[in-house]
Amino acid sequence: MLIGMSRQSRRSYDQYCAVARALDAVGERWSLLIVRELLGGPRRYTDLHADLPGVSTDILAARLKQLEAEELVVRRRLERPANATVYELTERGVALRQVVAALGEWGLGALGEQRPTDAVRGHWVTGAGVGVGADVSGGASGGASGAGGGSEDGVGAVEVSVSAAPSG
Repeated sequence: MLIGMSRQSRRSYDQYCAVARALDAVGERWSLLIVRELLGGPRRYTDLHADLPGVSTDILAARLKQLEAEELVVRRRLERPANATVYELTERGVALRQVVAALGEWGLGALGEQRPTDAVRGHWVTGAGVGVGADVSGGASGGASGAGGGSEDGVGAVEVSVSAAPSG
């Protein structure tokens, strides 16, 4: 299934185990966060880079190529008037929705208070496209929308309340 990449050029657990094979496919840093972003629908490279603060362009490009090789992501050219290239999940990639949602629900217990250095995007908090239940309510700024509320860089007077809810 590794199209264009030899097994030697990538790290592998080399274990006959479904969990190990799954981690071979999506266990590299940033891979599941890219999947999280694409669960909301097709995205341009620049949009992915903007919503994954901290990832270098080299790493993002490498992870996208790896996810393409694993047949989890496809690159597609949009017709006019858009004339843009987008990345989107394959059916196999969309099947990771439950994995990302489960990790999100599990991670709520470790979320704690927002640190001053934490980036925030509205769709991360609401679980938009993923299925993680969250309640986004207005704070001192007069209200937050599920699309972000507050400033684009995550700085602003937005109070966010997150609670775990079954996503069935």
